[in-house]
Amino acid sequence: MMKDKIDAVEKQMKARLEEVRATFNHAGNKGESVEKTFRRFLRDYLPRRLEIGHGEIIDSHGNTSAQTDVVVVTEDHPFTFTPDQPGLFFIEGISAAGEIKTNLTSTELTESIDKSRRFKQLQAAPFTGILMSNGDDSSRFLGHPPWFIFAFESQVSLDAIKGSVEGYMSDNSVSSNEILDGIFVMDRGSVIDYGDGSGTLHLVDEQGEALPGWQSYRSNSVAFDHLMWLSTIMLTANSPILPHYLLPNDCSE
Repeated sequence: MMKDKIDAVEKQMKARLEEVRATFNHAGNKGESVEKTFRRFLRDYLPRRLEIGHGEIIDSHGNTSAQTDVVVVTEDHPFTFTPDQPGLFFIEGISAAGEIKTNLTSTELTESIDKSRRFKQLQAAPFTGILMSNGDDSSRFLGHPPWFIFAFESQVSLDAIKGSVEGYMSDNSVSSNEILDGIFVMDRGSVIDYGDGSGTLHLVDEQGEALPGWQSYRSNSVAFDHLMWLSTIMLTANSPILPHYLLPNDCSE
């Protein structure tokens, strides 16, 4: 029943894209409208303890992310943002983040991977609170929350997207933990990094063996797949945030 409901919402998002294209000529206006549509979707279906915004993310060392289309924050995050205006976010209070693309191109994919790498370089303060998570998920995402791309359309195939991600890692000598974690394209499917295959969410082959690393999966229910992925891998963690930014470093550690 829930899958059918989310599939219906996905159709509404596609219709919204066509409406936006018929209304606006400027690419910036189109992108902003599509981003709002997607943030509203997450706000409606993620747990109420989470909130959705967009803006810049910082750490207590002065590092800053690029402008980020979607930021999912925990209930411990202070109110430094509103639903519709860009806000300032603290890495310790982030559950997930990502970019929204109207039509994902190869160039935009590379640019987004660059942004995800910058996000993953943010340094969260040592965690001292309560954590509920699968062991593999916590080792991957504690301090470095999941980062994703959600595209309404793309002419790039899933195999080409997977190849581009793997090529980026090879060309830049980075591991999969240093860049984004999932790419979702409506009407195509997803390309997801499953880590070592022992996370809460995993993909298995015909023999029932877990598949590690980057895997592509064709689907016509991409909004549902993304919501399931996000809901499954986001850590449930509670810890004070503001002391890391209000107190001298030697007092808050």
